[in-house]
Amino acid sequence: MNRYDRISTIFFLVMALGICVESIRMGLGSLSNPGPGLVPLGCGLILGILSLIVFTRTFQKSESARAILWQPGTRWRNLFLAVFSLIGYAFLIELLGFHFITFVWTSFVCRWVGRMRWQTTLITSVVATASSYLLFEQFLTVRFPKGIW
Repeated sequence: MNRYDRISTIFFLVMALGICVESIRMGLGSLSNPGPGLVPLGCGLILGILSLIVFTRTFQKSESARAILWQPGTRWRNLFLAVFSLIGYAFLIELLGFHFITFVWTSFVCRWVGRMRWQTTLITSVVATASSYLLFEQFLTVRFPKGIW
């Protein structure tokens, strides 16, 4: 299994290098006046760092490093619910608006995928929606779809 992990992490490391090179070519700008390559550079750096971490872990001889996803007892229903709900989120964000769909999606994932209690679900959803609003709309002045409301 480690052989396949090494191959995949080398692939992602090369991809991260390509992302970083192309984002620098696009122009980084500055933090106060970001260019089109600033965010892709950050994503490429994160992908590269994570790939290096996983690559170094493939050399450890630990049994706990085995892929847990494919072992018996994997909750496939929850995996598919999370993936399909995220696809639904992407399609419904224009219609329902960022704030409403973010609250609904976070509530769904916390309650039915994460099996959280209702109180924890509601608190988490409100905090996630409010903090995304404050970060993106107030601090970074990014405008999101308002939806039908």
